[in-house]
Amino acid sequence: MLLLIAEYLGIAAFALSGFYIGVRERLDLLGIYLSAFLTALGGGILRDLLADRTPISLTAPAPTLTVLAVTTFLVARRMHRHPTIDSKRLFVFVDALGMVSFAISGASVALSSGFNAAGVTLLAFTTAVGGGILRDVLINKVPYVLHGGFYGIIAIGVGLALWLLQQIGWANDATLTLLFLGGVALRMLAYTLRWELPRLS
Repeated sequence: MLLLIAEYLGIAAFALSGFYIGVRERLDLLGIYLSAFLTALGGGILRDLLADRTPISLTAPAPTLTVLAVTTFLVARRMHRHPTIDSKRLFVFVDALGMVSFAISGASVALSSGFNAAGVTLLAFTTAVGGGILRDVLINKVPYVLHGGFYGIIAIGVGLALWLLQQIGWANDATLTLLFLGGVALRMLAYTLRWELPRLS
């Protein structure tokens, strides 16, 4: 149940994130919807393909309907000039919810498929950032994960932490909730303190 909640929380949060990226890049309506769909569903599709599963978003209607509902609601508000989320910090928070939710979802799928530590970490990372990478490539931008400070590192850390919890028998709803809250808090701390990985000159 918790995995399902994480999956749909990530979808809704990333649909909102994709919408705002589309608006910021001045895309038309088709571009905005594509941005939302790729951001919200792209990582999950890549995850399922790597885990040799039929992508859930291509069989169950709920993921697509979730993205459609969130994006249409935001488009309608924008077209009628109602205020929407413009705060950078709030946008980062929503994006963090999606990233950590998908990292947990990806790691959980990898564990259920019998992946080793590297596989669990890879699937957590791919699920969390894969949709954003596809979106950024589509709009001809360097993917954010390649220059976004600790963004990718947090996704990797969440995946590795879940693998460790599984190995010691502590993977349960309580520890997953703590991992989720800790991942979101770490992302917000990294954003606030402007943590970045070293860059070569």
